Amino acid sequence: MLKIDAGSAVPVYEQLKRQIKLRIVSGRYPSDHRMLSIRQLASELTINPNTIAKVYRQLEGEGFLMSKTGSGFFVKLEKEQMGTTRRKLLAELTDEFISRVVELGFTPDELINTLSEKLERKSADDQT
Repeated sequence: MLKIDAGSAVPVYEQLKRQIKLRIVSGRYPSDHRMLSIRQLASELTINPNTIAKVYRQLEGEGFLMSKTGSGFFVKLEKEQMGTTRRKLLAELTDEFISRVVELGFTPDELINTLSEKLERKSADDQT
């Protein structure tokens, strides 16, 4: 389920757009998946329908969705685009993360050590 953090500094439409993109590139929303209608999603998330429309139109312009008159919006991203899009999203998330870490005053070594520990723990958890 998509979730909006009203207390976040990230605008609502950006939160929603990112979540939908992540679900598309991860395969959770496969090609031809029918998106909830603008009205349904606005009601579910209790946000303005214009925000949903804006996100859907931007994602359509970026090649993630396509609209079919009278039927709604559908996932459009093809498998060939997925790898490139996943790498681009990883770069965006990494840039954002590193910026925050630097703002907090951590050194590159502290970041690398923390990431290594977390990844090892995650791998161990996944194997159990």
